[in-house]
Formats: sequence, C-alpha cells, structure tokens
Amino acid sequence: MKKFVSFLLVALLVSVAFSQVKVTFWHAMGGGHGKTLQEIVDLFNEQHPDIQVEAVYIGNYGALQQKLLASVQAGELPTISQAYSNWTAKLIYSGVVQPLNGLVADPEVGLTSEEWADIWEPFRLNCTWDKTIYAVPFNKSIYVLYVNTDALTLAGIDIPETIGELKRAAILLTEDYDQDGQTDQYGFAFRSTVDHFSVFLATNGGKILSKNPDGTWSVTINGPEAREVLEFMLEMKDKGYAFVQGGYLDGPFGEGKIAMFIETVASKPYVERASQGKHGWTWAPVPLWKTNNVPFAGTDIIMFSSASEEQKRAAWTFMKFLISPEITAYWSAKTGYVPVRKSAVETQIWKQFLVENPDAEIPLKQLEYGVFDPQLGVWYEIRTIVGTMVSDIIYGKKTIDEGLAWAEQEIKRELEKEGL
Repeated sequence: MKKFVSFLLVALLVSVAFSQVKVTFWHAMGGGHGKTLQEIVDLFNEQHPDIQVEAVYIGNYGALQQKLLASVQAGELPTISQAYSNWTAKLIYSGVVQPLNGLVADPEVGLTSEEWADIWEPFRLNCTWDKTIYAVPFNKSIYVLYVNTDALTLAGIDIPETIGELKRAAILLTEDYDQDGQTDQYGFAFRSTVDHFSVFLATNGGKILSKNPDGTWSVTINGPEAREVLEFMLEMKDKGYAFVQGGYLDGPFGEGKIAMFIETVASKPYVERASQGKHGWTWAPVPLWKTNNVPFAGTDIIMFSSASEEQKRAAWTFMKFLISPEITAYWSAKTGYVPVRKSAVETQIWKQFLVENPDAEIPLKQLEYGVFDPQLGVWYEIRTIVGTMVSDIIYGKKTIDEGLAWAEQEIKRELEKEGL
C-alpha cells in the first residue's frame, strides 16, 4: 500500500511538472538589479504554479543584443526578452516580434483601458509602432540634476530651475580654493557624449530627427536649437565653469570636484556611495530651457512570435505582473528606476519608500514630459554619429558649423541605406 501511495505521489508530481508552461526570459540585469529581478520572478512562480518563468542573465546590453540577433538567424529565440526600442525596430523588421494588441485587449487576461492609460503616456508611446503594441515598459530612468547641497548652501545659491540659473550657479560655484591657478571645484559638469547633448537639445526644443506625416524622416539636427546647445556646452567648458569627460561623473561628484551634473536616476546608488561621508546631495528636475522635455532611457519587454500560443499567454501573464502597480513600485524602490504605472504611488510599498526617500518623488514630476529616441533600427548608428560630432566639437576637431553639417550628411546616408 505504501509503495502504491508513493507511486501515486510521484505520478502527481510528474503530472504537475508536465502541466507547467515554461517561459524563458532573457535579460541584462546584473548585480543588485539582477537579484531584485530574480526575487520578482520567484514570487511570480510561487503565485502561478502552472507557469515557470526562467530568468536567464545574458550579460550586458551589448551581449544581449548580439545574442538576440544571432538567435534570430538560428531560430532559437526565448519567449520574452529585454530590448531597447531600436532593437525592437530591427526585430520587427525581421518579423519575429509578437504584436500584443490582442493580449492587451483580451477580456480574460488583458488590461482595461483604464489600466493601459495608467502607464505613463511616453512609455506607452515608446512601446507602440503606429497602432501596434510590441512591448511593455520595464526598467525606465529619466534624467535629473544632481546637486551637492553642501556646496550650494556654502555659496548661498538656490538649486537652479532654468538654464540661465544653471549657468549663473555654475559660475558662482567654480572655485580655486588654494589660489594655485587650478580649479578645485567646477560648478557644473557634462559628458562629451551624445547623451548630455541630447538632454540639452530636448530641453531647448530641438530634435535630431523629425517624423513626417507620411512616415518618412527628416534630419533636423543642423538647426538653431542644436547650435545653441553646442555654443552653451563650448562656452561652459572653455571658460572653465564645467568639467568635461567622456566617462560617468558620479566619482568626481563624490570627490567634490563638481557641484552639479545631469544624469539619469539610475546613477543614484553610485552617487550615494561616492558621496557618503563627504557631502550631502539631492536631485532636482532638469533646468528648463525652452521646454520641459526630458529624455528617458531604459528597456522594454518584448515577446517573440516563435513561442507557442500557450507560452504567449503565460508570458503575457508574467509581463502584466511586472508592470502591476505593486511590482513596479517594488522594482523602483529597490533599484532606483522609476515606476511605469501612475497608480504605483498609491501602493503601500511606494508610500513606505517615500518616508525613507522623500526625494524619490522628484523624477516623477518629469515623466509626463518624457521624450524618447526615434524607433528606428539604425538609431544606434545615428547615435554614434552624433556622439562623434559632439566630441569633435568639444575638443576642437571641428567647428560647430562643420560638425553639424557633417552629422546631417552622415545621418542622411544611414537613413537612405534603410530606405527611410
């Protein structure tokens, strides 16, 4: 009898195991972010015994992109994956990305119109090509102004709210304390890369590309907005009010070498570590230029059409779980990324987080003004062109006019290659 019961239990366990739907999820979240993601995956699996999500860490974003592109050729794609929108654009062109409209509208497992609208509009738009939804937002960050509060208090300066106030503050905060002819504290800092140029360009109302009503693209980088931005960056560097380098700025900020810099909220843990025991800090909205527009960064989650219908439905259940108010609030509290749902701020998780981190509300004020990169497969190539232009101008290899004209022509060539 005991043998029969044991046999029956084993049979039941095997039956349960075989009834599970497996969802393979490729991601690039390492370190603490990866641990938090695994916690969320484990919680989902516990709550959904009929689904088994396997989170597979591929490596950094470059490794993940290469793996995805190679897997398209080999026909060995996962069920779902993290992806930047320009990756998604390439994969859509390859015909391997699953449209999600049917799942979003499904009366049983979908989202209500209110729930879909609860996702911040810029994130929704970034996941949608024309009227087709191809992704849901995941790890999203937005740019903010990091401020050394001790330095501003000592100088009697308020946190700047406009680009003019930022320039004035940078001038007043630049100090040669020991009078040896070397700057000990720069008032501001920026990176000689495409990213900080793009932040200033957005706030100044400019764009690298503009989409025409017929779906074609116009190159708009060689305009007055970009010229003003480059003039501002050059002036700040050449007059010694801004420290400039290609790498991240949390280290110099922590050391007190710079008083202010702009970066995404994802830099928060690095800023905290670099500044601990040295000086106080806070963050603030990116100073206003002509608009409140601020770029956001981060990836989405996409599904692949090669999955079975059963896997697609299971994967969608997990994707919905990831963007639920409680889970996105938890993800934000643990990682520093922003919650992708507006109602996340009403959860107990977020309210408790705010008690300990009241400045976490600041980035949310900018989300409605968030702007995103064009959803183009060649956007990486275009970013590289713009980054080269910015660096060449900042370090005197090209004049502003030469750099903008060169970038315009190179971007046009990239678009022409793709028939855009």
